[in-house]
Amino acid sequence: DVEEFQDCSAHYDSYNPLLPWLSLFCGVLSLVLSLAWIVHIGVFMIPPNPIHSLLNAFFIWLDGGFALLGVLAVAIFTLYLLLCAVSGCFKFGIRFLFFQIHPMKLNKTYMSSFMFNVGLILLCALPVVQFCVAAFPDYARYTNISQVMGTQVHYLKFFTFFWTNNIFVYALLAVTGLTTLFLFCRPRDRTGIDSISLKERLGKRS
Repeated sequence: DVEEFQDCSAHYDSYNPLLPWLSLFCGVLSLVLSLAWIVHIGVFMIPPNPIHSLLNAFFIWLDGGFALLGVLAVAIFTLYLLLCAVSGCFKFGIRFLFFQIHPMKLNKTYMSSFMFNVGLILLCALPVVQFCVAAFPDYARYTNISQVMGTQVHYLKFFTFFWTNNIFVYALLAVTGLTTLFLFCRPRDRTGIDSISLKERLGKRS
C-alpha cells in the first residue's frame, strides 16, 4: 500500500490538465484512421474487382498539390498500423493464458523484457510494410518495394495461396472485430495503482 500511495502521489503532483484533451484528440484521430483502413479494405482489397481505389486516389490527389503531402499521409497510415501492433503487443501479445511474459511496467521493466518486446515490434514491421504495399498498389507502383513485396514475395510457392485468397486480410478483420468487442467490455486494465482502488481498499480496512 505504501508503494501504491507513493505512485498515486507522484501522479497527482505531475498531473497535466492538457493530457485529457490530448488523449481525446488521439482517440478521435485513431477512430478516423481505423474507419478509413476498414473501409479501404472493404472496397479495395477484398473484392476481386476493386470498387474504388479510395486511399490510393486520396494519396495521388495529395501528390498533385504538393508531393510531400502524399508521402506524409502514407507514413501516417503505415505508422498507425505499427502503433496498433505495439499496443496489441503490450495488451495481448505478452500474455500466455493467465500469465504475463516479459511485461512492460513503468520503472520496473527488465532489460530482457525490453529486448523481447523490441524483437516483437521488429517482427511486426515487415508484415506492416507488406500489407501497405498490398493496400496501396496504385500509389506505390514502379517502386522497388512494390517489385519486392508485390511481385517476388506475392508469388512465393508457400504464400501464394494466402495472398490469392486474402487469408491475412480476413485474419486482420477478425482480430479487429474481436479486439473491438473486448475493449468495449474491458476498455482498460485495472492495475490497482490508482487513487480510487486504493481508497476503496483502505475504506474496507477501517
